[in-house]
Amino acid sequence: MTPEPTPSSDAAALLMRDRDALAYEVTAALYAESPTLMEKHGERGREKCLQDMRYNIDHLIPAVDLADGAMFARYVEWLDGLLRARHVATRDVVRCLELLRDRCTARYPSAESGAIGDIIDAGLGVVRA
Repeated sequence: MTPEPTPSSDAAALLMRDRDALAYEVTAALYAESPTLMEKHGERGREKCLQDMRYNIDHLIPAVDLADGAMFARYVEWLDGLLRARHVATRDVVRCLELLRDRCTARYPSAESGAIGDIIDAGLGVVRA
């Protein structure tokens, strides 16, 4: 017997389907907001940012599917520490996650975007505290 779909499982499926497009949209929005990023990091940096956004979504998907905000929060806490060691400010991590949440809100129905937003907000909670 197949389990009934839930907003969380539907949201996870949408994230899997749209992973690359979302990563591209968030990276483009981040670079549009901060033109100095291209000056500072060049095309190689933009490609690395795009790859990192894919990783963020890869870690978001199971947390959304399981409706487990703590799972994503642990990832974000680890990510922030890793990136700070590489001189990437916490505010940049926060902004990437905010942009991802905003893109999902604009792209998906409210039940699914709400499920995604709740998990992203759990991650934001550990770096905004």
